[in-house]
Amino acid sequence: MGDAYPRKGGCLRRLIDLRRDADGAAVGWMEDDFHHFGVTIEHDEAKITNVRAASDRFPFTTCPLAGANLTGMIGHALSPRCTDIGSMIPMREQCTHLFDLAGLVMAHAAAGREHRRYEAVILDREIIAWEANNRRLPGRGEAWLLRDGKEVLRWQVDKRMITGRGGWAGQSLIEGFRTRIEGMALEEAEAASVLRRAVMVGAGRTLDPDLYPTARDRGLGGVCYTFLEENRDQAQRVYGSTLNYEKDADGMLARVKDRP
Repeated sequence: MGDAYPRKGGCLRRLIDLRRDADGAAVGWMEDDFHHFGVTIEHDEAKITNVRAASDRFPFTTCPLAGANLTGMIGHALSPRCTDIGSMIPMREQCTHLFDLAGLVMAHAAAGREHRRYEAVILDREIIAWEANNRRLPGRGEAWLLRDGKEVLRWQVDKRMITGRGGWAGQSLIEGFRTRIEGMALEEAEAASVLRRAVMVGAGRTLDPDLYPTARDRGLGGVCYTFLEENRDQAQRVYGSTLNYEKDADGMLARVKDRP
């Protein structure tokens, strides 16, 4: 497992662990090559009463600061649809990955489940074109998602489209995706949301993040808290924070029994 870029012949592996604590609070942890975050949501069975975040590993120094913005969820009703978090707090003012995780933790609490674990595997893809702000256009590849050890979703992907056969063929990963999953059953929609984000993160394996001292150097203005104009210059790269879990998941989510 070398650190040469672009990484080839391996995969991005993203694990998400969701559980219910003895006192009813919902706790979630997420880890991949670039990130390791945790979220705890306390509630009274109907509304969110407290939200806390932990940032164990992150690409820029400003990423943990975004965790405080999740407190905008407090007072909102629990929802079993993870994407309903978008109606509670503005996504662009959040860390994307804490935002996604908080939505999953909320849905877990609303469903009253004890435990759930996702593992997304995104095979490395070749970059076929470079676009503005160091955006890469990846070619063909494959991605799949396990839920509690059982495969629930598998996509063939090419550029920013889902291809191959099945009901997802022809669906853009960008345009119309959110609208589509909003009309789906909860479990199917949640799985699709998790896998889509992992596919997008997987492209990060093509570019050495240590080449960019600040978020402004990296580009991607406005996509999240760190890349907001007012934060881009002070967002310093956390050098050496990227790992490589392409071989297996050993060592991932070592803190799932902890509570953020």
